Amino acid sequence: MKIINVGRDFSEHPIGRYRSDGPESGEAFREDVLIPALQELGPDERITVILDDGVDGYGSSFLVEAFAGVVKVGVMEAEALLDRLDFQYTDADFEFFADKIRQYLQEADFGCERGDA
Repeated sequence: MKIINVGRDFSEHPIGRYRSDGPESGEAFREDVLIPALQELGPDERITVILDDGVDGYGSSFLVEAFAGVVKVGVMEAEALLDRLDFQYTDADFEFFADKIRQYLQEADFGCERGDA
């Protein structure tokens, strides 16, 4: 099992969709943290994403780009990604963000933002 602690491994202030929004964007998280972690997983391994350690909250633009972006750029289908991710939090308010991530993944169209189209 691999652990990604968003607040410690990426930023305590994750914000924005694209790199042009700043270094703490969803695109930066997806490309620099999440996709490399997924690529390192063995066949039956999972990633636990700790959502609330040092982070006050998330905007929808960050969550969509960081998580659903994996599906949109054609790295992995939504169900396969959901099978690889577990969300952990001690603050009950963060269940909202975990649910939103799942929702955004289910709504994402595989490969709709590929650069090779």
